[in-house]
Amino acid sequence: MTINTNYFESRQQAGQILADKLFKYRYEDVIILALSEGGVVVGAEIARKLHALIAMLLTKDVFLPDGRTLMGIVNEQGGFVYNDAFSTGEIEEFESEYHENIQIAKFNALHDLHVALGQGGILSKEYFRNRIVICVSDNAFNGLAYMVANDFLKQIHIQKLVMVAPVATVEAVDRMHVMADEINVLSVTEFPQNIDHYFNDTSIPSHKETINTLNDIILQWQQSEAPEEVSANK
Repeated sequence: MTINTNYFESRQQAGQILADKLFKYRYEDVIILALSEGGVVVGAEIARKLHALIAMLLTKDVFLPDGRTLMGIVNEQGGFVYNDAFSTGEIEEFESEYHENIQIAKFNALHDLHVALGQGGILSKEYFRNRIVICVSDNAFNGLAYMVANDFLKQIHIQKLVMVAPVATVEAVDRMHVMADEINVLSVTEFPQNIDHYFNDTSIPSHKETINTLNDIILQWQQSEAPEEVSANK
């Protein structure tokens, strides 16, 4: 694996570079699944270039009581994926010793996600059925968000799973290779810095602006698809 550290002007620029690399999917039935609000910024550029739908799967880290040890990640539907850095035996020990703390942390994380969703509602798995799904975040430092996405999608029939990121660790790339049919990472590093280190412009839109971006892209997609649907019904 080639270790190459690239830097980007912004998340938008990184998304444009990824969009060019994914242009072969321009005329396929594609949906972009963003795994964070920063991922929406990257994914929106891909969606516009490929004329694809876009949605966001909200996730939240769940830590042990020390506040530092990442136990796993919960998604907006309550699905939970353990940090696979731990062995089965270690997870069982954590569950035994910290069961109540972990359950409270999961509950609080799920509550926070539902608050963040606001009026956007919970993501429907039907959006993804029989489509090519491109999962994107603005980073993959441990790959756990992609594991959550894979867990979310595994009971749905999809055509293909593609995982992409502007920057990822070697560890995350290895995980992505196991799960995805195809991956595309622009920068691979062994020793990651804070995510903002890789972008000159570190700004991320507010949650409200992020939701507006998602809705605008979906509306544009629907409007441009309408004439084709009318023609098909004639």
